[in-house]
Amino acid sequence: MKQKLVFISNIASPYQVKLCYALEEYFDAEFWFYEHLDANRPDWWKIPLGDKCKILKYSKRFPKLSYLSLGLIPELIRFKPDIILLGGFMPMHALITKVAKRLGIKTVVMSEPLRPLQNDDDPSDRLMNRIDNPRKTQLLHWMFKDADLYFGMGTVAVDQFKRELQFDRDKVVHATYAQDIDAYFDHGLRHKKQGDTFKLLFANRLVERYQPLLVLEAYRNLSKRYNLELYLNHSGQQLEACKSYIAEHHLENVHFLDEIRAWDEMPIVYEQADILILPATYSNGNGTIIEARASGMGVVISNQINNVSHHSVDGENCYMCDVTVESIEAGIEQYLAHPERLIEHGKLSRELVKFHRNDVTAKGYYDTLREKQIIS
Repeated sequence: MKQKLVFISNIASPYQVKLCYALEEYFDAEFWFYEHLDANRPDWWKIPLGDKCKILKYSKRFPKLSYLSLGLIPELIRFKPDIILLGGFMPMHALITKVAKRLGIKTVVMSEPLRPLQNDDDPSDRLMNRIDNPRKTQLLHWMFKDADLYFGMGTVAVDQFKRELQFDRDKVVHATYAQDIDAYFDHGLRHKKQGDTFKLLFANRLVERYQPLLVLEAYRNLSKRYNLELYLNHSGQQLEACKSYIAEHHLENVHFLDEIRAWDEMPIVYEQADILILPATYSNGNGTIIEARASGMGVVISNQINNVSHHSVDGENCYMCDVTVESIEAGIEQYLAHPERLIEHGKLSRELVKFHRNDVTAKGYYDTLREKQIIS
């Protein structure tokens, strides 16, 4: 008989919903979410939840406390899980770890690196640490010390959990994000020649830490010498600033992705583009980069993005840039002046991101939980 695993997290991200069903090969798995979407996500992110995923009843998000749910305990009583996988270091999850310990239920806490910020869109790359945030790190250690395992999403998170939160080093392991990328591997490689129109994609939200205004300036300069189109995400705090920049500088062939109606349309957006651009001031290894690599695109990303070294080799399957207009422009121009590199880079990228498929991620979770004796 399969052991029962439940994952509890904030919103029903499509790739997490799909990971639930990939985990069914190894567990009797259910995924529970406090809300279907938050204010940062478009309506088309909603996908059918099936019979194994659900939105917890009587859930609400509170300032400083994050999510609370009166519907959680009845669900735990109903499902009687053997393992609880908790998405994030929030107070509700600290309570669950302590209750679960008394009941003999194993708990695993999963998180990105923690940043001492007011919101996730803050451009700072500063991480929480014991010197600058002694009370917060001590409190988090006490709140979550009873967990049986910690999934650090990337090497930066693993190091922070060990060094700054001082969790038992033997209980901190690296884990991979869920990714819904199977359809992207069916895309053709980009066969381009000089003089063709190149389509650039800025797939991330229009917020300061992703620097869309710098991308627009680089596009403005390059479009004087090359035939280009630019496709931009249609959400984020800098949407109006981007529209103003486009109007002020009379930019042509700039399109917002405002006609997407369903999650399954996203692969089409990538298939029709040639080069992904993400000059982030901070990112923990963005999913759009994995999607672009699976699609076989060219990739221009900043050198301030974590957890990309295993699939990103500067000059071999991408160009890494500083967060400046000049550096972004130079990275894009490498592809425009040498379009044959799109094929070379696309082939290598696909090989390097195969293990990000959800079926591989599910097996990785299962193998890790067995190795650490969380399951038998």
